[in-house]
Amino acid sequence: MMIRLYTCIFVFLLNILGSEELKPDLTIMVPMRDGVSLPTDLYLPTPEARNLPCILIRSPAGRDSTWKSFASMAKAGYVIAIQDTRSVLDLEGKTFPFLSDGWGKLQDGYDAVEWLAKSPYTNGKIGTWGSSAVGITQLLLAPTQPPHLVCQYIIVAAASLYHHGLFPGGLLLKHQAESWLGYYARDTGVLNYVSQRPFYNEFWKQLNTSEMAHRVKIPGMLVAGWYDTFLQGTLDAFEARQREGEEGAKGKQKLIIGPWTHFWPLSNHFGDFKIPVAGENPPMDISPKRWFDHYLKGEVNEVESLPPVLYYVMGPFDGSTSSGNIWRTSEVWPVPTVATAFYLTSQHTLQQTPPSLGLLAYTYDPTNPIPTRGGRNLFLESGPVDQQNIEKRKDILVFTTHPLKEDLEITGKLSAKLFVTSDQQDSDIVVHLTDVYPDGKSVLISEGGIRLGVFCYQNDSKIDLKPDQPVEVDLDLWSTSLVFAKGHSIRISISSSNYPRYEKNLNVGLIGSQRGEFKSAHNTIYMGEKYPSQLILPVVRKGETWLTREQPSVKPMENSL
Repeated sequence: MMIRLYTCIFVFLLNILGSEELKPDLTIMVPMRDGVSLPTDLYLPTPEARNLPCILIRSPAGRDSTWKSFASMAKAGYVIAIQDTRSVLDLEGKTFPFLSDGWGKLQDGYDAVEWLAKSPYTNGKIGTWGSSAVGITQLLLAPTQPPHLVCQYIIVAAASLYHHGLFPGGLLLKHQAESWLGYYARDTGVLNYVSQRPFYNEFWKQLNTSEMAHRVKIPGMLVAGWYDTFLQGTLDAFEARQREGEEGAKGKQKLIIGPWTHFWPLSNHFGDFKIPVAGENPPMDISPKRWFDHYLKGEVNEVESLPPVLYYVMGPFDGSTSSGNIWRTSEVWPVPTVATAFYLTSQHTLQQTPPSLGLLAYTYDPTNPIPTRGGRNLFLESGPVDQQNIEKRKDILVFTTHPLKEDLEITGKLSAKLFVTSDQQDSDIVVHLTDVYPDGKSVLISEGGIRLGVFCYQNDSKIDLKPDQPVEVDLDLWSTSLVFAKGHSIRISISSSNYPRYEKNLNVGLIGSQRGEFKSAHNTIYMGEKYPSQLILPVVRKGETWLTREQPSVKPMENSL
């Protein structure tokens, strides 16, 4: 009961969206360095209140969006300032969001913090708060080092817009880009501009906050979900700030990871399941109120004594018995693990020793792509979804272990190393990791993809596809924490599409695609000692046996919900 009370303010604030009773006490125009002024609504405990700590929310969705609900925090003794970013001011919707929010020539976040700090409404102590796009504006703000910025509370945000929000693995997140940018920048020219920049370059570097983590000077609470579209972005932001930040930031970040999608806690919908009861709320008070009360008001509430990392180890989602579905704490992220390889075989199995030479092939037809079913999405269905129907298709290769004889716990980065050929100059490789239940369900845990071909690069080296020369391809499947339960099996599937999550590859390169051309691709996966195609899992524990020498840094935590 106490745990629910600890997090109730967070849930309450998010559940009163659109409340007509929440009206700003006043609206001010905050000047930026180039003369543009940004409308900013101020919410106060009482109309005459002044000289208070301030929480700034900078929103590309506008002041009347869902962030208006956060103004209820003003009753706790804060000035809540909700500000339009520049994309909101553009009624034609031609402005790409975030470009003036970072450390470039324009630094709107910096200017907003410093103006508010010197205004009569605040006492000079400013914190920031928000999720998704508003989390991104916070990450962009921190490296600019406003003297009066004290702390941040960042929820489900992308550290790098290119790597985490639009082009993971070089693949355009088609549905996400169209829906997300369509919301913030309605003109189709913005989407076209983004779609034509599939390579990481100077344009995207100005939106990669991980590369600027060494300039961050403040503590941050970062909240992530295992099935959130920006999961890896939040993890990467925490790791970079915790390790590389300046004094005041280094070692002072907190990371919370739960079994959640992007819209937790508003929705408990979780793919084919519901969020496990033990995972609905963290077993500690991580509320924004506790965070801001300490850093902005100076209250002694032991928030600094929270573990650096609190994460949920998922288990079977159907409620069956396992050692999963438990919260753990850690002093570090990533937690200590043993990288464990599972090799692909031509018999469609996964095993822990390299097999004899083998190969398997499939044909990808861009006019008939594999449909997206669950995963880490924004506006598409999210969460753990059964993949059995997809795995029956002829354009997908499936590899499965024998049923496990004991629980296998993994936590951290997942990856696959594949040796691939193609009869086309351009193609994609998409991998799904699933948990196969005794009744046959193949539940999606994680996925990732990469674009190959004459226009694409991996580790700064061009990946040339040829029909008779296998190339080594490293796929990032992002991260998870899960117990594969005794009697379950581990499976990966390999294909060349996941639509409309990813844009379809027409297999003819960028120029051919622009001409409207397309071809089917015959792709082959090689296996064996010479071509050790493999899935690599970060194993923490087998059965009751911990596999690292640093066991004390990872502590189980019974959930009392």
